[in-house]
Amino acid sequence: MKRIIATIIILSMFLTTMLAGCSYTVTVAESDDGNATVDIKEAKNVELESVYKISKKPEDFAITDRDYLIIVNDDNEYDFDGEYNKALQKDLVFIPNVVDGDVMAVEKATYLAFTLLQRDLLENDGIEIGLYDGYRTAEDQQYLLDVYAEGSNPNVVKGDEIGYSEHHTGLLLDVVVWYSEDTWYSPTEERIKEIPIFKKVYERMADYGFIQRYPSNKADITGRDSKEFEIRFVGSAKIAHEITDNDLCLEEYLKQKTEQ
Repeated sequence: MKRIIATIIILSMFLTTMLAGCSYTVTVAESDDGNATVDIKEAKNVELESVYKISKKPEDFAITDRDYLIIVNDDNEYDFDGEYNKALQKDLVFIPNVVDGDVMAVEKATYLAFTLLQRDLLENDGIEIGLYDGYRTAEDQQYLLDVYAEGSNPNVVKGDEIGYSEHHTGLLLDVVVWYSEDTWYSPTEERIKEIPIFKKVYERMADYGFIQRYPSNKADITGRDSKEFEIRFVGSAKIAHEITDNDLCLEEYLKQKTEQ
């Protein structure tokens, strides 16, 4: 809770936070139990509406010279002092996650592409999806490690170590789907196979530049156990379809490109 309160207080210094052309007013209050609550109200903004009218292509949002195929795994540690990370800090948008309202950050083009996917699914299929987690600093990752250490399962999962999580890139998102009993559910392999609305989300996401980052049948290559709820922006629908339609993971795709 201390981390949440600190984050909200910092953000509240800005009366209005611009999110991809849409303004959000951030208000902080303290409830009777001493916990901080945040009220984030979306303001109508013609500019955001214009974005949707002008483009439905994720590559149109891609920031020039940004490496949307950057990879972080056991063999590729994230460089917090590198040029990618320095540039990324200027292109983060801050939003409340849909589960508990905690403030999270996402790389700007990734967020815009996600809103297009979100809008498509809602308007055409009545499916509501949201974000639970995105960009993480080294401090964020350490906080999670501390939580794991204090919890019932203190084992650190591969990819959770500082510097080895692709969440550091701002391109990896934890997605949830609004389902039964009026609550959010994380996609799992079983749900994607058996429940139509989960399947529809994963059939549509390549159109907006997203791939399933850690498929269950690629764990020996990615070095990560299956995490269907983690989707990754790769900068364009073309690349996302090349990966998805050919049953590749990101590591395989990059290896093929290197060998060509």
